[in-house]
Amino acid sequence: MSFTGDFQTSEIINYYKNKSIFITGATGFLGKVLIEKLLRSCYDLKKIYILVRHKKGNTPLQRLNELFNCKLFETLSQYYPDFRDKVEAIEGDLCEPSMGISIEDQNKLFENVNIVFHSAATVRFDEPLKVAVDMNIIGTKKVIDMSKRMTNLEALVHVSTAYANCDRQHISEVVYNPPVQPEKIIEAVDWIEEDLVKLLTPKVIKHRPNTYTYTKAIAESLVVQECKDKIPCTIVRPSIVGASWREPFPGWIDNFNGPTALFAAIGKGILRTMIGNGNSTADIIPVDIPVNMMIVAGWYTGAKKAKDIKVYNCTTGQINRLTWGMVERFCEESLLKNPLENIFLVPHPKFTNYRMVKFVRHFFEEMIPSYIMDLYLRIIHKKPIFVRLQSRIKKAVETLEFFTSTEWEFTNDNIFFVSNEMNEVDRRIFNIDVKDLHWRSYIEQYCLGTKKYLLKEDMSKVNKCRKELKNLIRLRNIVFSLVIGTIIKMALLRSVSFRKISQFLFRFILTIASKISSMLRVFG
Repeated sequence: MSFTGDFQTSEIINYYKNKSIFITGATGFLGKVLIEKLLRSCYDLKKIYILVRHKKGNTPLQRLNELFNCKLFETLSQYYPDFRDKVEAIEGDLCEPSMGISIEDQNKLFENVNIVFHSAATVRFDEPLKVAVDMNIIGTKKVIDMSKRMTNLEALVHVSTAYANCDRQHISEVVYNPPVQPEKIIEAVDWIEEDLVKLLTPKVIKHRPNTYTYTKAIAESLVVQECKDKIPCTIVRPSIVGASWREPFPGWIDNFNGPTALFAAIGKGILRTMIGNGNSTADIIPVDIPVNMMIVAGWYTGAKKAKDIKVYNCTTGQINRLTWGMVERFCEESLLKNPLENIFLVPHPKFTNYRMVKFVRHFFEEMIPSYIMDLYLRIIHKKPIFVRLQSRIKKAVETLEFFTSTEWEFTNDNIFFVSNEMNEVDRRIFNIDVKDLHWRSYIEQYCLGTKKYLLKEDMSKVNKCRKELKNLIRLRNIVFSLVIGTIIKMALLRSVSFRKISQFLFRFILTIASKISSMLRVFG
């Protein structure tokens, strides 16, 4: 969609006109959507430089072309066929000295860049502490150091997470004191042996569930320490980033992070239960909202010459609440309406607060069917996969259970403040308001997006999938009836009391029937 008619009235579009932008984490989910949105809505910007490293034998230029060939950029290419000319790959690696950027490219960035979006991070919850520190803390320090040398810098937008301070129940839009000073943790992981760091990690992170949230909290304090009164800076904290709501089209998703992995596993029937409180808030935020928030935050910091470091909790829980119980229900409805291909069992997810319930369901509904399927695969001389897959899913689910069973309260005062600073046109183009988000429809689009864009399933086969699901439901009902019937029969045969009662009832019914028959003959 082009916003040509709004150029004169949009403060944000006019602000980004002729601006040069540097983005880290551009090949990640958030980064891709950010690039697409900037080019579609602010096409008069001058240049977007993106940090790209060599990966799996592909050069940065090859990776850039691969990025632009995905479905996400189809709409943009229809309106602006030459959009690729606006983007330039800067070869580098956040973990290398000076981010691995050549002197020539460094000078190019120093001279031209006006806005920096730093979204690069390792988002793996089970990442070794040494790796998480290197990427999330030291990497942030390198971006700040480079930003300080940019002669025309107007805004640095640092992307954190709403769960950086998940050891607190009430989380305001402020930067809290870190669990440890940035320089101390950097020094510690530098000289301590990696095996020892791994051993000490649980004691180091204490009340936080993983190294991701721990290092993100420290990175926020580093941003304040290094940027306050030195360079214009702001922090955006998205909660659980999910598929797109509206832009560039509903349901876009390209990774298995967060709830996406749950939806895929539930849809295939291989995930049946996990620890979670159905009444707790599921603070999922569609990716287009934090992307718009990042653009808005960059505009406000640069155009309004903001002196303080504003923090934006980009969350939904206090504005338009979704619970894990609603996720469970809407997800099941959607996956029964539009089933995935090659379903293992009928989708029927259940959150529970009780570990014993989870253990029983996991054993009977996940492990036993997996062993049966692996036995079948062995019989037909194929490699067994289901038990191994269950182990991987179990590990992934356990990393998420902290978030599905805990409640937080996020304040959104700065979100409301900056929304009031925007004019009507900008509120429409760069929407950061989730009040109108209809969760049932969104979850349905999310599940469809998982099927279509992530699992690459053929949407023309939906009716075939529905027939297969119906057959699976019939089979489930037959098996359930047989199991119940067998249990009752075994109970009757093994119990003398049951046998005597059944014989008495049988004789009683025969006696009554005989008397009724005699009476009918008499009156007949």
